[in-house]
Amino acid sequence: MPSAPPYFMTPSKFIPTLLRWVNTLKFKIVAMAVLAGVMSAVVTTELVLTTTKTDMLRLLLQNDSDNRERMAAMLANKLDMLQSTLTAVARKVNPDMWQDPEAMTRFLMDKPAINTLFDNVLVARADGTMLVRLVKGERTAELPNIADREYFQQAMKTDQPVVSQPLVGRVTKTPIVIIAIPVLSPDGKVAGIIGGTLALGSASLFSDLGGAELQAGSRSLVMNRSGVLLAHPEPSRVLGRAADEPGLADVYAQWRDVGSPIDTQGVATLSEGHMVSMAGIPMSDWVLVHLTPQAIALQPVVAAQRTAWRAAAGVALLAAALAGILAWYVTRPISKLRARAIRMLSQEGSSAEGWPKEGGEVGELAIAFQQVVEQRQRRQGETQALLRQLEAVLDLADVGIALTRHGHFELVSSHFCHVFRCEKQHAIGQPTRMIHASDDAAQALSARAHPAFMAHGAFDGEVELMRRSGQLFWAHLRGRAVVSGDQAQGTIWTVEDVTEAREQRERLTWASSHDSLTGLANRPAFEALLAHATARADTEPFCAMFIDLDHFKPVNDTGGHAAGDALLRDVAHELAAQVRQTDTVARLGGDEFAVLLARCPLSQALDIAEKLRSAVVAYRLVWESQSFSVGASIGLVSVNASYGSAADVLRAADAACYAAKLQGRNCVVVHDPQAIPDADELAAQRAVR
Repeated sequence: MPSAPPYFMTPSKFIPTLLRWVNTLKFKIVAMAVLAGVMSAVVTTELVLTTTKTDMLRLLLQNDSDNRERMAAMLANKLDMLQSTLTAVARKVNPDMWQDPEAMTRFLMDKPAINTLFDNVLVARADGTMLVRLVKGERTAELPNIADREYFQQAMKTDQPVVSQPLVGRVTKTPIVIIAIPVLSPDGKVAGIIGGTLALGSASLFSDLGGAELQAGSRSLVMNRSGVLLAHPEPSRVLGRAADEPGLADVYAQWRDVGSPIDTQGVATLSEGHMVSMAGIPMSDWVLVHLTPQAIALQPVVAAQRTAWRAAAGVALLAAALAGILAWYVTRPISKLRARAIRMLSQEGSSAEGWPKEGGEVGELAIAFQQVVEQRQRRQGETQALLRQLEAVLDLADVGIALTRHGHFELVSSHFCHVFRCEKQHAIGQPTRMIHASDDAAQALSARAHPAFMAHGAFDGEVELMRRSGQLFWAHLRGRAVVSGDQAQGTIWTVEDVTEAREQRERLTWASSHDSLTGLANRPAFEALLAHATARADTEPFCAMFIDLDHFKPVNDTGGHAAGDALLRDVAHELAAQVRQTDTVARLGGDEFAVLLARCPLSQALDIAEKLRSAVVAYRLVWESQSFSVGASIGLVSVNASYGSAADVLRAADAACYAAKLQGRNCVVVHDPQAIPDADELAAQRAVR
């Protein structure tokens, strides 16, 4: 077999040679140059296209919003013209015409302008009786009473034009709006109204919206503040919900959530595959909306992109070729640097020795590499030292300190780890969500902190957080941005465990309003509640009762004060168990109790009072082989607007309780409003008890 020509390389030799060449630095630089040429063309094109697309999109949105403003202004002019026409007619109404339907009819038929502009023209007196109704200038006998119509009631209260909510005409059974103009009598009172009816598809109102846009994929519509459609290219959608309109749901929801503003300045946005523009129509609570599918709206942008990418492909190929040729030429000295590097690796000694000393870019590159490595090593050492110093400073603080950025902990102090019962490696790099019990809790803190940062540049408040073990605790949290106004640069937080202090505050608050022996509300707290209820008794009547224990003194005398206290605690528990959660039981002092029954009629209060009396009578205290029992004399009062103060209510209940004592004790007596004793009598009654 003849041997292969010398220029022919067998696969067993070609592949290793190719791999060695591909792995050389020269090939990689050339390949990178070619790739850089291609990428530069691609990236430049992408950046230009992105900028251009953004600018074009901004212009498209601005143009669409400007169009909506102009169209809304045109509709407002129409509405103003309609109102002005009716107002001009209303001012010429002779007061005598209100008693002469024929004269009023002739007067209206002599005004061709309103009969042309409006589908119906009507006149109604102040009681809602329709005096005249013209349909396209022709008199009709159908004269329904409109006193119950909202637009009529509103017009009777003002001297300004009123535009009704969309409604279905009682006679025409079609969607309409009515413009009502109040007509004043010589004495300045509203004698009645003149109204014009417009079908929502009327040429006098929304004709400029047009139907051609629907064929092009776009559509314009009008909705009111309640989201009801007043105009739509499809008549069947009139009086439908704007929230159901394809492409409008998200924009409508956002508009509704901010209070449904009627802003006459146009706005436009992209949503649900549509370009949506809106503008409020002046002099009304209507909003003009225009929707265009993005595929149609962005056709110019897409065409420009296709053209630009074709041009970019040619530029990229040319740039790649030029970059490859230039890189091949420039990298010829690299082979020498590579050989020198290989020889250096085979020698022993310091890494600072053996670098090429020859001139030119190869030698300078070698020196630069060496200097960069040395400088980086020095800076890394300095950075590590600075971080150790900063950690030492943080660890000396007696509050927890943390640096967060982009929702993660970047630095924490030892005291921070102590507060959250974790090690530093458990916190650094972790999301800040780890210190919250739930996603909702984390979002709640963000909702509180963000406005504080925006308004004051800092946050200060108490928040419930979670230790690593899952234990919840209350913390005093302070936060301040590292760079004011730029939270992306990080935020410094301090945290202190205030669980014990918070509990102490809550205990003090509870103790100030509750009886220490029984746990019931104390007298000041009860009197405050009673005063509040008495002030509202004209609209929210209630019942109150005064309870005095019968035969309580023998318990103290025989069993001692400890037995008396035990009995009072148990009786308090029995009383609280018999009432509703909305009611209040209080200990006024000694063996006297009071109950406030909110929104409770007298019949039901009597049942509750009897349950309280029975519960007290049924109770027995076993104390040191002795058994004690007491009764309950209860005075009940039904409170309405006739009671001027809480003191009056207490005095009445106290008097009824005294009456129960006189009737033999252990009974319920309802207060007689004609028998309120004075202060001296009450003092005498208390002495008898």
